[in-house]
Amino acid sequence: MKKKATGKTLAAVIALLMIVLVLLAACGTEAPATPATTENDLAAAQEIGEGATVFNFQMFDGEGNVLSWNVHTDETTVGAALLGVGLIEGENSDFGLMVSHVNGVRADFVEDDAYWAFYIDDDFAMVGVDATDIEEGVTYKFIYTPA
Repeated sequence: MKKKATGKTLAAVIALLMIVLVLLAACGTEAPATPATTENDLAAAQEIGEGATVFNFQMFDGEGNVLSWNVHTDETTVGAALLGVGLIEGENSDFGLMVSHVNGVRADFVEDDAYWAFYIDDDFAMVGVDATDIEEGVTYKFIYTPA
């Protein structure tokens, strides 16, 4: 008798694939190049949310478009803040939040052969968005990345 894959099984497989990608990046495989942030990107940032802490968040959609927000929050992690203002969606797994949508744009490893690469300033993040503490003055980015 065959067992059907559950949502948790699928999430675990996706999480495992993401971990492999991070390990490959750490082993010398070049991570996706992060597009340069310009002064225009920062000047065009939309204000979103409410709270005492403010950080810049950018989305690179894979088609050359950059969207930028100044996120106001009382949350302590980038993931919680972005979830709170509705800029990201994803599924929790044993490995943390697996981001599937940024500002409504889907990057699903299985469905789209792409993923959202998370950057802290211009560096590929070695921890997930939900485990990243907010630091003011830092720009956080999600970049649509074909696999």
